Amino acid sequence: GDGEPVNLEINRRRVQYRKGPDVDSSGQFADGRAFADIRDFKKLMLADRDQIARCLTEKLLTYATGRGLDFSDRPAVRAIVAKAGEHQYGFRSLIHEVVQSEVFRCK
Repeated sequence: GDGEPVNLEINRRRVQYRKGPDVDSSGQFADGRAFADIRDFKKLMLADRDQIARCLTEKLLTYATGRGLDFSDRPAVRAIVAKAGEHQYGFRSLIHEVVQSEVFRCK
């Protein structure tokens, strides 16, 4: 490689590598919102906690039931997200609501 050589010792082992080019961590969401780095990305992601909870709920239900969700599952997903929202979208609350849901209990 063309980068600057670096020598490190990790766990008493000598490691050699060459520095590569800097990582461009900027980007843009499909809706046009731009971010410069991971901190900006996190801020933008947390701006819509309801959407994050909805996506996580869908993934948890898919894993828990062993099947993909369909149109008829949307009301249950909305109800789970609403209940979890009453508890600031805590992960424990989300898991509890998923397990208590009809979709999970009647899989």
